[in-house]
Amino acid sequence: MASDFKCDVLIVEDEMIQCEEMADFLTRGGLSVQTAHDGAAGIRQAQMVPPRIALLDYNLPDMTGVQLAGRLRTLFPAMAILITSGRIEGLSEETLKEIGITVFVNKPVPLGPLRQAVLRIARSEPVNQVAQDNRPGWLSTGLGGTRT
Repeated sequence: MASDFKCDVLIVEDEMIQCEEMADFLTRGGLSVQTAHDGAAGIRQAQMVPPRIALLDYNLPDMTGVQLAGRLRTLFPAMAILITSGRIEGLSEETLKEIGITVFVNKPVPLGPLRQAVLRIARSEPVNQVAQDNRPGWLSTGLGGTRT
């Protein structure tokens, strides 16, 4: 239930500057944001301050974003999950769908479209659905859309 969430977005990104930039940009959009720099810290942060949305880097020091997404999905079934990565080799859409990843964002992260996607998800009900079609979205070089 949406009222169980204590913040809008949890960002788990090991690149500190990029993490800070995304957090600042989303905060300026009126969202409450928590951050962590590895998967274990992300899980602890989510347990302390449950987020509506998790924005996860794919390449973390202690696990992949997909592994973290699976753990978060078990703890918070209604949480929306977005994955960011500079490369997606070996990451199938089937895997993303199985875990219920809402959006995949190619790096470098386009901050404007990212904020729009996060705001759209934060305002939707339930949280793990994008708009009304519930298809995973893909953002690449500032353009949002659905990959088919």
